[in-house]
Amino acid sequence: MTEQATRYPLPIHGEGLASLVPCSHGAGCPLGVDAPAIAHAVRSGDHARAYLIARGPNPFASTCGHGCHAPCETACRRRHFGAPVAIGSLEAYASGFSTPALFASPEPCTSAHDARSVAGLVGRDPDAARRAARSGRRVAVIGAGVSGLACAHDLALLGHGCVLYDSGAEPGGIVTSVIPGFRFPTAAARAECAAILSLPLELIAASRIEGRDQLRALLAAEFDAIFLAIGASAPAASPFPEQPTHPRVVDAMALLTARLPLSGRVVVVGDGDLAVDAARLAMRRPRSEDAAPVMAADLVLETPLEEASINPELIAAAMRDGVAVHSGWRAKRWIGTEEGLLTGVEIVRNGPDRLSKVLACDDLVTAPRRVPRVDFGPELALDGRGYISVDPDTYQTSMPGVWAGGACALGHRSIAHAAADGKRAAWHIHSVLTREPIRIVVSAAWVEADDWSAEDAPRALVAHRIDMPISAAPPADPFSSSALRDAQEVAHEAERCFDCTVRPLVEDALCTRCGKCVGACPVGAFAIVGDPKELVFDEAHCHRCGACVGACPESAIALARAIWEERLESGPERVPQPAERLEDSALDESWSPAG
Repeated sequence: MTEQATRYPLPIHGEGLASLVPCSHGAGCPLGVDAPAIAHAVRSGDHARAYLIARGPNPFASTCGHGCHAPCETACRRRHFGAPVAIGSLEAYASGFSTPALFASPEPCTSAHDARSVAGLVGRDPDAARRAARSGRRVAVIGAGVSGLACAHDLALLGHGCVLYDSGAEPGGIVTSVIPGFRFPTAAARAECAAILSLPLELIAASRIEGRDQLRALLAAEFDAIFLAIGASAPAASPFPEQPTHPRVVDAMALLTARLPLSGRVVVVGDGDLAVDAARLAMRRPRSEDAAPVMAADLVLETPLEEASINPELIAAAMRDGVAVHSGWRAKRWIGTEEGLLTGVEIVRNGPDRLSKVLACDDLVTAPRRVPRVDFGPELALDGRGYISVDPDTYQTSMPGVWAGGACALGHRSIAHAAADGKRAAWHIHSVLTREPIRIVVSAAWVEADDWSAEDAPRALVAHRIDMPISAAPPADPFSSSALRDAQEVAHEAERCFDCTVRPLVEDALCTRCGKCVGACPVGAFAIVGDPKELVFDEAHCHRCGACVGACPESAIALARAIWEERLESGPERVPQPAERLEDSALDESWSPAG
């Protein structure tokens, strides 16, 4: 180990962590869940630690594990070597060892979203925050979906009174009332909603808040702020604007939330998970005495499969259910008889050839882009796409005292994004209520990677990804021992993680630019360029094998582990100092090392 490994400044915050651990920062998990730490805990069989790491920053850890679009996997460095680590499966497994609860972990607080970080903003730990007296400030959260509940979760930790209003009979929004139970364990989402509602906050169900006057009345009567998390359930536009409505042409959201009758041949047109879920639901509708069964289902996707954001496994599951998939086509018009019967839909191929064809159908389901149902007047500005316009940093709307987040402001993304929107909005609401600026402070250091083994990378490279079987029925109780996946299989998946918190560090004073590391690196992560010669390291393609360490004749390269903590802090900005040791140094997000 070179001296450099204990004093090299870690390039934080934002770009540095995003480069070092892309699955947990930057384009990865918006909640900063420490995926390598979860993999390490699962691999070592420390299930309690794995749960605490997953749950600390994410009150919907199990829900995300089972149903998130997994931006962490899209950013995973392992994707350059076959396939990303199945981080969602690891998180679902880790979350299955304990029913949802608010725990304080002894682990480093590697995400500002962690409950310890949020409660620490007001000088408390999470358990003390739960019992603490309220601040006297009250916030109304309109919508008890993932974003609204995450906002209420952090507002409760920060000591504010919070009342959730939701038009539904139960909290959870999409994750409890829309995503089909045949692909998602609704029980997991309900349990995590219940855990949040055990905090000192109030839910008023079956209560619809509509219109500018109601928002004004809430602010005037009893609330200091409002957070809008009303989702985006309305179609952005009619899929057939030049045709009249037809009783057998129905919206996919209505199909998933109500028992609409379907029979014969069904065609679903649109895009995204909503369209896929509707097509699968059509094929899975049970036979009933008053309706003929669904005999076939076609799914027409506007986006070609190679460009679609839909999880390929969802498409595969739909095809296993018997759904015929047509990608790269869009619906042009529905076709009916003079007697009013629906007989088919004409679809047009995207591209210069403008091919068209007709699919026969008895029922047509449409799944266009979704926007929020809003009628709050001109005071609440909308953007050009129909979403509530918000400041991207603070989530404040154009209406004083009103914030918004989740799908109603930023469109449907992942469950993790919805939760992150709600939590960040809560921080900024707290900042306005207390008149204290909030920032994320990062403490960091390099330590010797004494738990690293030369066998780790070769073992990770040869292992094949093992996914949760998406076609299998989800467990009725995802927190029971019988629902847990085979421990050996999950540990095998965890071994595929490269553990990107470890990386080679080069001591410039010792490096002679001899190029031995360049020749030894099996993936070309090192290169010598320029005149004078400069050693360049490509972190994105390094799989942490350590070959460069053994090849360096000057011992100028060492493998070290980055450790860090993220915390929310309030008050005036501090002058950042270079990091030397974790316990006595803090770097803010504006700091970057020389070079």
